[in-house]
Amino acid sequence: MWTDHLELLLSRVADTFSHVLGSESVCDRDRGQLTIKICLQIFQAVPESIGAMVWRGEHGKKDLQRIVGFLFQVVMGRSSYMESRLLASTALVKLINSTSQAQLSAGAALCAIQLTQEEVEDMTLGELKVTVPALGTDGLGSLLMCRGLVTCSKEVMLVCQLPGFHKGACVLLDLLFPVIATYCGERKNRNQSRVYQVLSLWLKYTKENIAEIWRLREGRLLGEHSIFTYRLMELMWNRTESPVEGVLESVHCSFRLLVDIYRLECSHFEDPEQPLYSTLLQRLRVLPWQVKAKYYLLSSLVSCFGAKKVLDGYEELPKHLLNCLSTNHLSPAASDLYRAILGQHRMECTSTQGALSEQELAESWAQPWLEILAEALTSDLPLLQQNAANYLLVWTLRIFPASFLVLSRAFDGHRPGHRLAWTTLLSVQQANSGVLPMDDDTVSKIRASLHCLDDRVRLRALALLCISPKTNQPLSSRALSLLKEFLPLNMNCDSSSFRQFLQASVKKALVRIRDSCLLHLRAQRRRSHSNQKGGEGTPGPEAIVSQGVGFIQWVLELSVTSLLPGLNYQRKKTALLLMEALLETCTDSWSPHRRKGQPPRDMAELLSLARQRGCWDFFSQSNLLVLLGCLMDGTNEIRELAAKLLVRYLQLPLPRPLSAGLLEQALRMVCSPRVMQAEAGALMMKTALQKSDVSVLQRVVAQEEATVEAWSQPLNFVAYLHQLLEEQYSVARADLLLAAGTKPMHGLIMALRKCLTEVPETLSSLRQLPLTTRWQRFIGQLMGTVDSISHFLLDILSGAQPSCSERQDAAPSFADMGIAIKAVIAVGKGLEQDDGEDSVLLTEDHSLILTCCWVTVREVGLLLGYLVELALMARSRGDSSRLISVTHIQNIAGVFQNILLKCRHWGAVEGCSAGFTRFCATLLKQESPELQAIPREILDQGLSVLKGPRSSSITRRAAGLPMLMLCVVAGEESSESRPLLHYCMKTLLDIASAPLPNDWDQTVDLPQVCAVHTLQTLTQDSVLGSAVLTYSSNMASLSLQGLSSASWAMRNAAIQLLSALTSRMLGQKRSGDDSAQSGMTPRAFFMHYPELEGLLLNQLQCATSQDSAPEGGHLHLVPSLHSILTLLAKLQPNADGTHRSFSSFLRPLTLLAANPIHSVRVMCAKALVALVPLSECSTVLSALIGALPPHGAPISHNTLHGRLLQVGALLGVGLESGCFTPQDLQDLVERLEAKLWLMSPAQRCPLIRAAYLQIVSFVVNLCSQDFLCQLQGVLLAELDASPSRLMIGCGILRRAVTHFLCTETVRAAQGGPGPLDRIGKLLLSDDVEVRAAVLTWIRESQGCMDGQVGPWILRHLLNNLRRALLEEDLSVEYKRNWLEAIVLLQDDPRGLEWMALPGGQGQAVGCTEILLSEMKVAKYGPDLQCHALCAVSVLLVGSCQILPLALLERWVTVLEQCSDPTSTDVLRLGAAASLVRAGVRVVEWALTAPLDRVSLVVRLINAGICLLQDEDQRVRTQAAKFATRIHLLSKGSDGELIHLQSNKGLLSLLKFLLQNCWQCKETFEILMLHVPAPDMPGILVELESEEALNLYEEDGPNVFAESGAFARLLLPFLLRIVDKLGSTTAYHSQLMGWAADNQPDIVRNVEHLKQSWSQGLSVAGCFGLLAAAKLFPSLVALLVRSAVLFHLLQTLESHQVDTSNCAGPSHKLKSDLELLNGLMSQNGLIPASLGAEFAIWMNPVTER
Repeated sequence: MWTDHLELLLSRVADTFSHVLGSESVCDRDRGQLTIKICLQIFQAVPESIGAMVWRGEHGKKDLQRIVGFLFQVVMGRSSYMESRLLASTALVKLINSTSQAQLSAGAALCAIQLTQEEVEDMTLGELKVTVPALGTDGLGSLLMCRGLVTCSKEVMLVCQLPGFHKGACVLLDLLFPVIATYCGERKNRNQSRVYQVLSLWLKYTKENIAEIWRLREGRLLGEHSIFTYRLMELMWNRTESPVEGVLESVHCSFRLLVDIYRLECSHFEDPEQPLYSTLLQRLRVLPWQVKAKYYLLSSLVSCFGAKKVLDGYEELPKHLLNCLSTNHLSPAASDLYRAILGQHRMECTSTQGALSEQELAESWAQPWLEILAEALTSDLPLLQQNAANYLLVWTLRIFPASFLVLSRAFDGHRPGHRLAWTTLLSVQQANSGVLPMDDDTVSKIRASLHCLDDRVRLRALALLCISPKTNQPLSSRALSLLKEFLPLNMNCDSSSFRQFLQASVKKALVRIRDSCLLHLRAQRRRSHSNQKGGEGTPGPEAIVSQGVGFIQWVLELSVTSLLPGLNYQRKKTALLLMEALLETCTDSWSPHRRKGQPPRDMAELLSLARQRGCWDFFSQSNLLVLLGCLMDGTNEIRELAAKLLVRYLQLPLPRPLSAGLLEQALRMVCSPRVMQAEAGALMMKTALQKSDVSVLQRVVAQEEATVEAWSQPLNFVAYLHQLLEEQYSVARADLLLAAGTKPMHGLIMALRKCLTEVPETLSSLRQLPLTTRWQRFIGQLMGTVDSISHFLLDILSGAQPSCSERQDAAPSFADMGIAIKAVIAVGKGLEQDDGEDSVLLTEDHSLILTCCWVTVREVGLLLGYLVELALMARSRGDSSRLISVTHIQNIAGVFQNILLKCRHWGAVEGCSAGFTRFCATLLKQESPELQAIPREILDQGLSVLKGPRSSSITRRAAGLPMLMLCVVAGEESSESRPLLHYCMKTLLDIASAPLPNDWDQTVDLPQVCAVHTLQTLTQDSVLGSAVLTYSSNMASLSLQGLSSASWAMRNAAIQLLSALTSRMLGQKRSGDDSAQSGMTPRAFFMHYPELEGLLLNQLQCATSQDSAPEGGHLHLVPSLHSILTLLAKLQPNADGTHRSFSSFLRPLTLLAANPIHSVRVMCAKALVALVPLSECSTVLSALIGALPPHGAPISHNTLHGRLLQVGALLGVGLESGCFTPQDLQDLVERLEAKLWLMSPAQRCPLIRAAYLQIVSFVVNLCSQDFLCQLQGVLLAELDASPSRLMIGCGILRRAVTHFLCTETVRAAQGGPGPLDRIGKLLLSDDVEVRAAVLTWIRESQGCMDGQVGPWILRHLLNNLRRALLEEDLSVEYKRNWLEAIVLLQDDPRGLEWMALPGGQGQAVGCTEILLSEMKVAKYGPDLQCHALCAVSVLLVGSCQILPLALLERWVTVLEQCSDPTSTDVLRLGAAASLVRAGVRVVEWALTAPLDRVSLVVRLINAGICLLQDEDQRVRTQAAKFATRIHLLSKGSDGELIHLQSNKGLLSLLKFLLQNCWQCKETFEILMLHVPAPDMPGILVELESEEALNLYEEDGPNVFAESGAFARLLLPFLLRIVDKLGSTTAYHSQLMGWAADNQPDIVRNVEHLKQSWSQGLSVAGCFGLLAAAKLFPSLVALLVRSAVLFHLLQTLESHQVDTSNCAGPSHKLKSDLELLNGLMSQNGLIPASLGAEFAIWMNPVTER
C-alpha cells in the first residue's frame, strides 16, 4: 500500500510544505510541524523505496527533492519552532543514512554541513539536486545537523574514513567536532544550553566508538599534551560557571564522559600514571567553593581517581562541603559528591583491607567526616542543619549503618545543639530502619525534646512520634499521651514553616490511626464471617479502635475551641491546618482533582462506628458556626482556609437558617467601608453561592427571569449582585461621601469577581448553551457598569464634572486630587468650599473617599482581567458563540489604559496590572488575529504616550506607564522570539538614548527619563527572567551614559536601572551568604556578557586618561566611575590566571588609586581584588608594596592612600584564601617592615597611617619583635600627643591605634594579666575618643573573652562605672557602650564568673541606685535604659543578698513597668534579659528569706508570665530561658539545661507559684488580674449600636496575647490556690473579702446574659456575636471568675464557714451558671467541648 501511493503521497507532502512555509499563522505552524513528522515517518517506514529515489534516482525523486529543500529551509531557520527544526534535521539524517555505503553517507553529511553553514548554495544528495534560497538564518542550522548526525547516524558512517581528508579523519572527529567546538567557543551565544547538550551527545557516541577510533587513528585520542585534549577541556572549563539553565548539567555530563574515555584509554594503552587526573584535581581545587560545577566535576573524578587520593589532594574539601550546605543551590551538588566519596571509600576499604565489620567501617568513616558532620548537625544556622540532615546524614547512615552508634556517642553531651542533633539522628535512623526505640531513656529524651525552646528540636521530636514507614502501624498509648501534651502548647507558634511541618506530622499520625483502626475492623469482620470466637478474649483491637477514635475526637475539639473569636492569628491558623488534616484523613469526601490521598473504600464503616459513639461530627451546628465565624476574621489567610474547608468537605448544603443568616451577614459586610470587612463579605458571598440551598438563593434573588434550575443559579446570583452594584453606583453619583461610608462599591465588585471566577458552578453555567443569550447580556451590562464606575471615580479625583464630555488625558496632581476631594466633602455635607489653608493631616472623610476610589479602581481592573479570561476560555474553540464581543474587549482595553495612565496610587496600579496581564495573556493565546493584535495596539499607544510632549510634571504617571508595557510583554508566551518584548525594548532604548533637547525643563518629565524607568521595571520583573538580559549591554551603556546627563532625573533613573540590571546579571544573593560579592567570577561574567568587557574597560581607561589631579580648582569627575567599580567589586576572584584577558583591567585600576575622591579609592581596591586571580595575588601584591615610596621621596597623598587600600584588600583576601606560600608571606612582611616611616610622624596624613596600620594588623603574628617594639613606641606617642581635631581622619587614626594596642596587649597577656594595665589606662584616658574606641573594641573583639582578660576588664569596668555614669559632658552613646560592654562580658558563652566589686556593699548600692535613676531620665531613650536595666542585673547576681530590700523593690518595680505591653520593644527585651541574668538568683535568695520577701518572687514570676505572652518572639525567647531556670530551681537539680518552649515555661511558672508562693497574699490577687472583670452589658450595647465605623480599627498593644486562652489555662491553678487557702483558717478572711468584692459584679453580668439570651438568638444575631472579637474573651473571663467564685464558696462551705454575708450560697450561683452555659451551648455560641469543660468545674470538688 505504501509503495503503490508513495509518489502521490510525496507530491501532496511537498505541496503542503510549500503552503505552510509561506504562512505565519498559528494553525499553519502546527500543520508544518505535522508535515515534518509525516516526512520522518515516511522515511522510517519505507527506507528502501526512499533510498532508491535518493541514490538511484527512481520515480518520485522530483517531489522528494522539493521536500529535502524544504527540510533544509526549516533546519536553517525558516520555522521558528525548535521542535520542528530538530525533527527536520532528523529526517534529513535518515535520508543521508539510507545507503549501505558509509563513504557516500559521509560525503553527503559533509555537503549538508557546508550547506547549513551557507558555504555553498546547493548540494547533491545522491541523485537529488538541492538548492536552498538565501535566508536570514540564526546560525543554528549546522548545529542542528550535527545533532541529527550524532544521534541518528549509523555507527559505521560516524567512524569511517572521511573522503577528501587526511588519513584517519572521520565524521565524528574531523567533521562534527570542529563545528560543535566553534559553537561552544562563541562568547555571544543565546543557545548555550543546546550547544553543550550536543557536545555531551557527541562525547557519548565517541565513547561508544572509541575502539574503532583507536584503530582508525592508530593511537590515543586524549594525549596528555595534545591540542585536541586541551581544546576539549577548555570548551567545558569555560562554561563551568555559566548561569544559563541547562548548561551546567551538560558540562557535567560531558566531563564525566571525558573522564570515562580517558580511563578506557589508560586501561587500553596500559598507562598507570594517569597524569590528567592530577591536573584536573588541582585545577578544580583552586576554583572558589561557590562554583557549583566544581562538585559535579569532582564527583566524576572520585570514581576514577579514588576517594583517598581526592581527599589527600584536596584537604579543604570537607570544609567546603560544609559551606555548600549553607546555600540551597549548592547543597544537591555537595550531596552528590559526598555520596560518591562515601561509596568509593567503602569500596576501597573492603577491597584493600579485606572483610571489615560495620563498626570498623564506621570508624574509618569517622576519621575525616565526624567532626564536620557534627558541626553541621549542631549548627545554629537552620539551613545548614537541615541540609546536613537531609543530604549528608541520610547517605552516611545508608552507606555506613554502624555510624549511628558513633554519632549517638558524639551527641550524648549537654552542649548547645546536641539535643537537636540527637533528634535529627534518631529521625533519620527511624526513616532508614523503620524502628523507633521506646525505652524509658529514649522516651524521656523525646518528651524533653517536645518541650524544647528550639522549634527544630520540637518538630524533629514530633516527627519521631507521628511518622512510621508502615501507615497502618498504630500509635502507642504513650505516643498519644505525648501528643496530647504537645499539641495544646504549640497551637500559637509564630513560625509559618513550623505550622506547616506540624500539620504534615499530625496528618501522618492521623493516617496511621485511621489505617490501624480500619485494619482491625477488617480483621473483626473476617472473624465474624468465619464465625471465629477466639478473638473475644483479646481486647487489643477494640482498645486500639476506641483509642484512635477518641484521639481524633480530641484533636477535633482542640481545633474547634482554638477558632473562637478573640484568639490570635497563629492559633487559628494552626487549628485550621489541623482541621484540614482531620477532614482530609477522616472523612469519606472524594476529591476528583487528586490522584492520591482518596479515602479508603471502607471509610464509611469507621465513620459510622465513630458517630455511634457520639464522635466525629465534624460539621455539627456549633462547629459550623465557629467555621462560619472564621469567614469574618480579620486576616485573609484564616478566611480563605475556613472557606476552603467548608466548600470542599461539607457535602450537603448549609442548613437553611444558617445559609440565610450567612447571606444577610455577607450583604452587610460587603457594604462596609473597611477593605478587610468588604473582602470578608465577598468571600462569604462566594461561600453562600456554593453551599446554599437553591430555594434560599431563589428567595434572595427573586428576579423576574430567574429560573429554579440549579445550573442557572450562578447567573441569577451574579445578576442580583450586579443589580446591587448599580444601586450603589447611583448613590455614589448622587453623594460620593455617603456612598464611601455606607455603600463603597468595592465590596460588591470583589464579590462579583469571586463568584464569577472562583466558583466551578459558574463555569458550568457559562457553558450551558441555553443560557448564552442571558450570559452575553449580563456580561455586556456588567462591563458597561464597571466602565462607567472607573471613569466616574477617575474624573472625580481629577476634579472634572461627571457630566463633562471632555475628559482630561493627564493624571491629576496630588494637589488637584486634594482640592477635588475637598469639594466632594463639601457637597456631601452641604457646606461651602473653604479656600483657606489646608491641614497637613487627612480627615476621616478624606480617607473614606480615597479608599473608596482607589480600592474600587483596583477591583475593577482585577474583575475585567478575570472576566475576559473566563468569557473567552469558557467555550471551546470550535464554538462560534462568544460570550464577549471584540468591541467589548476593545472597550476593556481602554478602561485598563485609562486606569494605568491616570492613577497615582501604587496599590491601584499594581492590582489593576494583575488583571491587565491576565487580559493580555488571554488575548495573545487566541487564534483570532483581531484579538491577538489588541495587545500590540495597546503597546504602540503606550509608547506613543511616552514619546509625546509634556505640558507638566507627571512623574507619578510613570508608575502606571511602565506597568502597562510590562503587562503586555509579560503576557507573551515564553518563546525564543518574543516579538513584543523585542519591539518594546528596541523602542525604549531608542527613546532613552536620544539626546536631551536644548530647552529641556526640569519641571516637566522627559521621555528619556520615563523610558529608562520603564526599562528598569522590565528588568526587575521575574516573569521576563533572562529574556531581558539579551539587552544587558545596551542597557548598561545607556545607564553609564545617563549618569553623565545634565538632568538630575536622568541621572537618578540611570543609577536605578544600573542597580536593577546588576542584580539581574549577577543573580539574587544566595541564602546564608553574607559577603558583598556574588558567586560569579570575572571569567564567567564576561563570558556570559562579552560586550560588557570592552564597555567597562573603555570607561575605566577614559577615567584614567584624564589628569585626575585638580586643575584650576576643578576636578575631572567621571560620574559612571563609582558604579563601574561597584559592579566589578561584586565579582568573585578567579582561581587561576589562565585567562589573561582581564589583566588589561589592572593598569587602569592601579592608576585609579590616585583618584581624589575617597569613596572611589575604596571601591577601586575592592574591584582590584575581584580582577586579580588568586594564583597571581602574591605577584601583584609584591609589585604594589614595592611601588610604595621610600622616606623622603616626593609623594601624592591620594596615590599613596589608594595604593595602601589596594594592598590591604589584596592581602586580606589572599590570607583568607590561603594562596600565599610561607616564603611569599615572609617576603611581604619584610617589605612592609621597611615602610615603617608610613606610620611615623613624618607621614602627616592620618588616613595613610591608619591604612598602613590596618595592613600590619593582618600579618602582625609574622612581624619581627624589633619592628613591633618600634611600632608600639610610635603608636603610644601618637596617643600621648594632643589630637588635632581639624585634621581630616585624625579620629579614624586614633581609633585604629587604640584597637591595635588593645589587641596586642591581649596577645602579650596570654601568660598572665600583668600587661593588661595598658587597657585600663586607655579606658581612663583624657581623650574621650580613645575611651570610646576601647569600648568599641570590647564589643567587637573576641580577644577580650580569652583566659583571664575578660574578668579583668569586667572588674575594671565595674570599678569605674560610677565615674562613667556621673561624669558630665559624656554622650548617651558613650554611656550605652560602657553598659553594653559590661553586659557583654557577663554574657560570655564561655562562662565568666561574676567578679565582686572591690568596694563592697557601698559601691554596689551606689552603682545600683545610679543605674535605676538613669532609668527615669527620659532624654536617654529606651536603648540606654535597656542597657542600664541589664547592667543592674549584672550587679544583682552577686550582691542581691547585701542590697537593701527597698532597692530590690525599686528594681522589681522598674522591671514590671518595662514588662508592660505598652512599653517599647527594646525595654521589654531588656526586662526579659534582666530576668534571665538576675531573676533566678533573686528568687532563690528570696525563698530562703522570711515570708515578707516572697512578694518579690511573686512579682518577678508575674513579670515573667507577662513577657512569655509578649508579641515579640525575642522577648518570649528570653522569658522562656528565665522560666527554664525557675523550672530547674523548683526541681532542685542542676540537670541538663534544655530551654523550655514559652507555653511550657508559662506552665512551669504557674506550677512554681502554686508550689512555693500559694500562701502569699499577692499570688492570688496578681493572678486574678490576668482575668479582668468584664462589662458584658456594655459590650452587648456596643455590638447593637449602629454608629458609623472608623475606616481603620486600632489594634491593642499586644496582638499575640490571648486573654481568653490564658484565663482557661489559669483556672485550674486558681482553683488549687483556693483549695490551699481554704484549708487554712488564717486565709478565710482573704477569700471572703475577694468574694464580697466580686460577687455583685459577677451576678450582674450573669443575670444580664441570661435575660438577653433566654428567648433565643436569631441566626443573624449569632453571626453578629461571632464577628465581635471582644465578646468571647470577656465571656470566658466571666465564666472563669464565676468558676473561681463558686469554688471559693464551696470550699468555705465545706469548712463550715458562713458565706451568706459575703456572697450567698454556692448552689444559687451554680444553678445560674448552668443555665447560662446551657443557653450558650443551645445557641451555638460556644462549642460543646468548651461547655462541657466549664460544666466540669461547676461540679462539687469530690466529683471532679
